[in-house]
Amino acid sequence: MPHKHWENPEAIAFGRLPARASFRRFESASDLDRDQDTRTSLNGPWRFCRVAHPDLAPGGWFEAGYDDRDWDTINVPSLWTRDGKYGDRPIYTNVLIPFRAEPPFTPPENPTGLYRRQVHLEPADGERHVIHLGGVENAFYLYCNGVEVGFSKDCRLPAEFDLTPFLKRGENLIALLVVRWSDTTYIEDQDQWWHAGIHRDVFIERTPTVYLRDIFCRPTLAPTNDQGNLEITVRLGDENRRALQHGVSVSVLDPQGQTIIAPTEPALVEKADYYPVAGRGPNKTVRLHLDSVMPWTAETPTLYSVVVSLHDPAGHEIETTRIRIGFRRIEIANRELLINGQPVLIKGVNRHDHCDTTGKVMTEALMRLDIETMKQHNINAVRTSHYPNDARFYELCDEYGLYVVDECNIEAHHHYQQVADDSIWAPAFISRVTRMVERDKNHASIISWSMGNETGFGPNHAAMAAWVREYDPSRVIHNENAICEQGVRSMWDENPHGTDLVCPMYPSVEEIVRHARESRDPRPLIMCEYAHAMGNSGGNLLEYWQAIETHHGLQGGFVWEWLDHGLAETANGIPYWAYGGDYGEDRHDLNFVCDGLCWPDRKPHSSLIEYKKVIQPIKVTHAGGTRFRIRNGAWFTDLSAYDVTFEVLLDGVPVQTGSLQVDAAPQQTRDITLDISLPELKAGMESSIVFTFSLREKTSWARAGHIVAWEQISLGRRRPRPSRARPKAPDEGEYDVTLQAGEATAVFDSEGLSFLGVGGENVLSATPALNVWRAPLDNDGIKGWAGQDNKPLGRWRSLGIDRIERQGFVRNVSDQGVSFRERWQTPAGESIEVSSHWRSVSGAFDVSHQFVVPAVLTDLPRLGIRLGLAAGFESLSWFGHGPHETYVDRQASGQLRVHQSTVSEQYVPYILPQDHGNLTAVRRLRLSNGTRSIEIASDDPIEASASHYPHEVLTPAFHTFEVTPSPLTWLCLDVMQRGVGGASCGPDTLPVYRLGSGTFDLSVRIVVT
Repeated sequence: MPHKHWENPEAIAFGRLPARASFRRFESASDLDRDQDTRTSLNGPWRFCRVAHPDLAPGGWFEAGYDDRDWDTINVPSLWTRDGKYGDRPIYTNVLIPFRAEPPFTPPENPTGLYRRQVHLEPADGERHVIHLGGVENAFYLYCNGVEVGFSKDCRLPAEFDLTPFLKRGENLIALLVVRWSDTTYIEDQDQWWHAGIHRDVFIERTPTVYLRDIFCRPTLAPTNDQGNLEITVRLGDENRRALQHGVSVSVLDPQGQTIIAPTEPALVEKADYYPVAGRGPNKTVRLHLDSVMPWTAETPTLYSVVVSLHDPAGHEIETTRIRIGFRRIEIANRELLINGQPVLIKGVNRHDHCDTTGKVMTEALMRLDIETMKQHNINAVRTSHYPNDARFYELCDEYGLYVVDECNIEAHHHYQQVADDSIWAPAFISRVTRMVERDKNHASIISWSMGNETGFGPNHAAMAAWVREYDPSRVIHNENAICEQGVRSMWDENPHGTDLVCPMYPSVEEIVRHARESRDPRPLIMCEYAHAMGNSGGNLLEYWQAIETHHGLQGGFVWEWLDHGLAETANGIPYWAYGGDYGEDRHDLNFVCDGLCWPDRKPHSSLIEYKKVIQPIKVTHAGGTRFRIRNGAWFTDLSAYDVTFEVLLDGVPVQTGSLQVDAAPQQTRDITLDISLPELKAGMESSIVFTFSLREKTSWARAGHIVAWEQISLGRRRPRPSRARPKAPDEGEYDVTLQAGEATAVFDSEGLSFLGVGGENVLSATPALNVWRAPLDNDGIKGWAGQDNKPLGRWRSLGIDRIERQGFVRNVSDQGVSFRERWQTPAGESIEVSSHWRSVSGAFDVSHQFVVPAVLTDLPRLGIRLGLAAGFESLSWFGHGPHETYVDRQASGQLRVHQSTVSEQYVPYILPQDHGNLTAVRRLRLSNGTRSIEIASDDPIEASASHYPHEVLTPAFHTFEVTPSPLTWLCLDVMQRGVGGASCGPDTLPVYRLGSGTFDLSVRIVVT
């Protein structure tokens, strides 16, 4: 090819039709009613050949006579990078371009896919045939019957081409040459897998020669939120003024499908429409007023249907379509983003297209699963990071109810700022945002247009924002680039021409609170990314939302991100999810692609369960005695959709249950008094009440009975009386000391506890020992990454905390029990002193540990004691937070009650193996093997975990297939574990959730039966 269009930023496309709103075409109203559109799908098998460079495509490959019998068959849509036989594997990078070159040049090897497909068509006079390619990665040429039709870039928006001049009756050959790398690679440098192929639907659509080229519906909502105006501008496709005397009529249907505005008299195209001064070409605008409308919100996604019909000069209907719209109003005032006049809090997530088997190929079922899971977890907003999604996704967001930030397909992370200032890239920037807006402009769910991500800020961005503001002033502009150059947080108040929102990345709680208090910027702050949800994460979400709900000007944000992007693979017959580097790439970012609130199969992580609780729309507080206050945090709906039940718990077990009828208007509270008797608390007992709000009826996103919110309120706790039982004197031999508690025996030798059991059966498999290490979380510091010295993991390893060893042991025996002191020393010579005391009291062993941590060890992973239990201790119950794992900075979602589980169920198979299964606020914990049991109780709540996966196995592992469960059970009893935080990308765990130096106590009672 003489011209490398794929290395010229100004060569955006040729032959491609103008962008338009997404809608389906029907020949008549009756076809619309039957859902019989004019599309011919080209999904399915195509002939396929991969070559190493576009210049190496065989001669005449796109011609009908070419023999492709030795080519492969590939399914469309699909990505050839998910088929290992071509050698082009997925590549994951966050910042780096996956090859070594400079813009706009591509590497010497530029994998290229050649596609051929025969399609039978019977083109008739008076009709057009347009091919629609929903998404092709990265750039492509299109051929029809041996003739070059056009070229296109921008792999996340559709490209359409008029095939009419190239078609014949009967068999027609459609061919594509798809180039993996192009100049646009530099501005599609998003934090995702690099793939290649045709990843969205392909079809051919028939239209008349005068046709509905584009439709822009502009519904507006009156300030009273009960009346609406609707302006519909229809652009007609036309050549040589053939649209003269064609007419456009419009009708409107209510949400139930009933006609509320009958078809209008066709607005005819007149000669005056073509006058170069006053005319706008063959465009017609219809304006309607609706005296009564129901507003669209994410809580009430009410959609109306606009039916647009095109009539020929004789009045015959020749084309029609239906567009679903919502009446809603978006404004910014007083540091608030207002939706229908209300400062709705944005409880959002960032979402990439991802499927663990197909890569970027998304089915409608997967899109629905994403949206339904979001709604089930109280999420009300999604940012399409970092590109436009399939058009169907926005239709589903309209239908289910989600606020959408629609993001332009621009990110130049590796060449940050460089391309934003360079005018050679301006056409691409402008084209991408205008085409996105043109396609998606009719969607009620879209409340903001985003100018892209992590590309600096320059004149190209300013030009984008200016065009969008002029064309569609009904929505706000989002542009992280405008307020936050990399590493510079002082810019939040700058560039109001570039963004209507202050939308920083990964600010700390302290920073957003300071902004709310000190900044005079009139724009609301909505974090475009925060709370990096990588691995075992989601720490201090509660603190973020306490700040958001407290400080004016803070309005929520989007958690990074929705799901882990692991790709399904198998090793040694064991399925696992692969990440960067698993396909032999020399440039990659390891598991940084696995940073979501869900697994790749959309099952929730514990962090998503926490997020659901923190952002739930209903809260309950105690008003004293049996009086409670219920607050409805929704903005547009009351509480009538919920069944409300309550449980009174005594020591974590229900003793009273009931239901109540309660309602509260949006943003209002309701006080209630329950007809219950509060439990009488004896020493060591505690009680609480749990309110549960569940859906009374099935919705589009959840079944009846789905729990939307719950609240647990303490009703009191009495500390246990100190034991006055006289400790039994131990029996002392030359080496062993024995304590008896009921039928249980504890034996101590010169190294510590050697036996704990009943009737000669030892429940221990390892001596209890100091435990300060945990298998590193991603947020502690990513294993295998360079440059982690400033992360907790780097600091811990430099201090040798992972290699601490016992250096001294002294035992003392008296009639008060057995005491011993241990000194545990790091390779650097820093020591932790542990003093332990065992005594027998009332059939139990009272055990106390005191830890003295030196000043230099200011930030430990954990602090406690680990016991190895014999094989078979599988049954687990506890009174504490649960039923899922909780950590000190992620425990709002844990209910304080008695939970039943197994040790095996405590394992959480994070894609990169790491610590898991921690339990907070533990009062009691019991493990059993069916015949023997060990119970741990504490007057002061502790943290605990029980697992078949010790940190010695998890710490060196990089994949789940590398770890196998031990038959033993490892029981950890902790003063505290460091919080999980979110520091894999963002601020570190809050200081209050870190474990520093000082003196700490851990006291428990142990009963073995």
